Amino acid sequence: MKQFPQISENDLQALFPPKEVMSAVKIITHGGDLSVVYCVQKLPLIFELEQKMYPTVCMLWSFPSILPSFTTWPQVFNRLAGGADLMLPGIVLKRQLHVKAYGNLQKGEAVAINMTTNKAPVAVGVTALSSFDMYMAAQRGKAVKILHFVGDELWSYGTKLTIPELGPPPGYEVEVDISSLSVEDSNPANTEHTIKAESELVNKSDAQTASLPGDLEKNAVENLRENATDLILDVVSADNSEDLDMGKVFDSNGILQEHTGIEVVPELGVNPQEVMDKLLEYCFLKAWKTSAKKIGFPLLTSNFYKLHMLPACPSGKQLDLKRSSHKKLSKFLSAMENLDLIKVTELTKGVESIMMVNRNHPMYKEFVDIEESFDDAGKMTEASAKTVKPAIVELYTVTAAVLPLFSKFGLRKGGSLPVADVRKHVTDYVKKEKLQDPMNRNLVRVDAVLQAAVQNPNTVAVSWEDLMGLIIGRMSHSYQMTFSDHKTVAQKGKLDPIDIQVGRRTGNKKVTLINNLELYGINIQEFARECQHGVAASTSISTVQGKKSQQLLVQGNQVLFVGNLLMGKYQIPKHYIRGLDSAPRQKK
Repeated sequence: MKQFPQISENDLQALFPPKEVMSAVKIITHGGDLSVVYCVQKLPLIFELEQKMYPTVCMLWSFPSILPSFTTWPQVFNRLAGGADLMLPGIVLKRQLHVKAYGNLQKGEAVAINMTTNKAPVAVGVTALSSFDMYMAAQRGKAVKILHFVGDELWSYGTKLTIPELGPPPGYEVEVDISSLSVEDSNPANTEHTIKAESELVNKSDAQTASLPGDLEKNAVENLRENATDLILDVVSADNSEDLDMGKVFDSNGILQEHTGIEVVPELGVNPQEVMDKLLEYCFLKAWKTSAKKIGFPLLTSNFYKLHMLPACPSGKQLDLKRSSHKKLSKFLSAMENLDLIKVTELTKGVESIMMVNRNHPMYKEFVDIEESFDDAGKMTEASAKTVKPAIVELYTVTAAVLPLFSKFGLRKGGSLPVADVRKHVTDYVKKEKLQDPMNRNLVRVDAVLQAAVQNPNTVAVSWEDLMGLIIGRMSHSYQMTFSDHKTVAQKGKLDPIDIQVGRRTGNKKVTLINNLELYGINIQEFARECQHGVAASTSISTVQGKKSQQLLVQGNQVLFVGNLLMGKYQIPKHYIRGLDSAPRQKK
């Protein structure tokens, strides 16, 4: 209700009937994003990504007005169903282009997509630009990143409801057949013929006091003619982990299918080859500063790339030589050799090795070993290499047993407070009621309120330490965790430590099992990648029945590496990690 204030309590009761079976399903998208889907009778209604809730199309059919919406042509939706995002030329405007034509939206705001023939939403996404930026873009570029649509895996998981007929959106009562204006058709003659036919349709409509969808006038048709080639939709790249891939189409082997007639359109002003060249150079220098700092020579070029450059790649990015201007590793290393950074020699025919690295080179000396991320324009943005540790506060919840005591300090049943506040309130109460034994300052006389708290009517006096222990023992556990992005998570129950165990599999092979990583805000897939590169071992992620989070398996006994990674980069306190004593004993 906080995220969708338009929904009343009665609407919520109708949406989630009290006696219906409701389930929370944890899913992983093709892009590797973790999502939670809330279903009623296996009908998905809400999906949650990065702590933000989005309605599914099934929910929007009952409440179509809870999200702002954009309208597009039915022919464009076919492209969206093929894995594309919605571009600005694909939006049908209600009026001529002006500063308020796209509403008053911010970048990243959730929106729905409907069609000129039916106001029932067919897709859900987030805005790629603010409304003002859309207006300034002059109908060029991406408008909405699609998260979910009718026909994708999320829709197929449910009861596969068909799109209801809710009538056209207001202002779109007259539908124009633009089937001849094909996205793939870039033939000027065909386009001119199509525009001429549509211009005649506009003249007839004007004579009959009708109008085009969205009250488009004749100059809007000319605008379509000028931007006909812009009706090419941006297909999400299969290796781009930053885009959400819930709407991609994959075959039975998990391979992204080809979409004939759809072209990948890069962002304006961005040269993808330059971006990849900068990323390669960054990983090259970082590798010599970190993992390859004390490596011996000669070093096979293939090993240097696989074991040192790939692990140096910033999280969320992926090295791809074919997308760079070098195309091959040998050419990239040759370019570095021309800069006098390294020396490469062919020791045996067809096998190249790095013989030395010039650590006195200015590029090497000026490089700072910090985690850097690359934006879409290829610029580097610095960020600290170390993750700021989560602030963990163990709390105690007021129960009925201790309510008479803590109600005197304005607390209610269910309220949580840290142990320091528990001790303070108990101490203040004892001093206020003068319950401290004057003969023995270490003892506290127990009155009726304290007897109700300790639930022992025969207790007359107890020590301070016993009193605190008895009262805290009558309270339930909870905890609060604050992360570096100021996001706060509060949970009931005692915080389980990160559990590291060493098990055995077939063939007496040892494996390291790690549980409860997600409870501490750790991205388990990113952590698995770091383990994979750090110890050169395979990893797998699985769901274990009865566990609150997924389990990570790393081949071999890697307790020492995992412990150092948790306490080093992630700065998890040692007392929140269990199983460090399972590390192999180091040989003297």
